[in-house]
Amino acid sequence: MQPTDGATATANPSWVVADMDALIRQCEASLAQHDAQLSRLAAGVATLEAEMATVRSQRQETVDTREEAVRVQETLLAATRAGLALRSGQRQGDARADAGTGPGEEDTVSVTDPAEPEKAANDTSAEEDGRTAAGDSSDAFDASKLGPRGAQALQIISSTPGRQWSPQLLAIQLEGQEATEDQKAHNRARALMDDLAKKHLVIKRHQDDSRRRCYFVAVPAAGAA
Repeated sequence: MQPTDGATATANPSWVVADMDALIRQCEASLAQHDAQLSRLAAGVATLEAEMATVRSQRQETVDTREEAVRVQETLLAATRAGLALRSGQRQGDARADAGTGPGEEDTVSVTDPAEPEKAANDTSAEEDGRTAAGDSSDAFDASKLGPRGAQALQIISSTPGRQWSPQLLAIQLEGQEATEDQKAHNRARALMDDLAKKHLVIKRHQDDSRRRCYFVAVPAAGAA
């Protein structure tokens, strides 16, 4: 009895060897594909890790920059608060100096209306013009009671005897060139000089018989004009 073809092929050792050889080559090809895929994935992982390292570095730089910005902001805020406190103290000193002898007197100046200070101050100027330096010098006055702004104004006026000081000139000396056209600064200076005149520390005079325009000069030394 003759065997079938399939049985014959199965029983043929050479055919089995050839079949296994083909299977081995097929496996080797698959292994090569798997190795190539693993290599690509490993390269991708390395690229991702490099990108992650770059992002981490950039993130740390951002964190450092933010912390530095916070420190700078806190420093600036502290400096701003200190500046505001300093300016507030100066304004309080100015307010005490501008107040002069206190509210309720006829020559109290309101800095909100440029016309009112001159009108209020000139209401009492006739009596002040009649006083002489000799009579005034007999009344000793403690300059420390003037306040910082009043003392500064008196020092400026006394430094140039005989000079005719207008409110504008004194305002520029006290507050700088920006006060040249600042009517409120002129009013503050006028209030200071009116207060000094009331205390007989400077002399108030009018220009060309005008009650609106006036100037102030230092009190001359005893024996002078």
